[in-house]
Amino acid sequence: MSARPCPRCGREFDLRRTPRCPSCLVDLWLGADEFVRPKHDPRLLPLQWESYRSVLNPDFVASPRPYLLFAAEQGAWYFDTHYDMQIQFTHKPLGRAPGAGIPVGRSMPEHALDSLLIAEADSAECAHAFAVSLEQFEAQIRSGEFRPLEVCPTHLCDQLQRPGSDRCEDHAEPAKTAEPATKD
Repeated sequence: MSARPCPRCGREFDLRRTPRCPSCLVDLWLGADEFVRPKHDPRLLPLQWESYRSVLNPDFVASPRPYLLFAAEQGAWYFDTHYDMQIQFTHKPLGRAPGAGIPVGRSMPEHALDSLLIAEADSAECAHAFAVSLEQFEAQIRSGEFRPLEVCPTHLCDQLQRPGSDRCEDHAEPAKTAEPATKD
């Protein structure tokens, strides 16, 4: 185990499992203005939307901390190549379906979704949660839309690797630029 005490709260956590202290990460997520955005909020049902959407489980919305702590400790980090952001993915947090899907033109959920996705998971302002299907998520990994991120291997670094690199932004080798051609 690569235990490290959090400099902010003092709690020890395993850097190989998560790049940040789970307790502090949950606080970051819950501090976002719209962590539960209106289109994913079950308290606003029934509500039609112009596209397919998911709504979170009412239990999750009422008491998110246990779900999010589980996600922060057990989930995996990915880079979303389509939206250029870090995401955090957890299958069945606390062994439960975190939400349900609502087809276009419908106003109530019609099928369970088994996974939780935190988009913009590294942002105090923009982090937000929604439910997804594990099957669809795995298809997006296979297509290259989501790429797994690991923690930077530099000693005591808690940042995620930069996509396409084996190090974080701070520890990556600068890109080598081609030297200008000279005339002989």
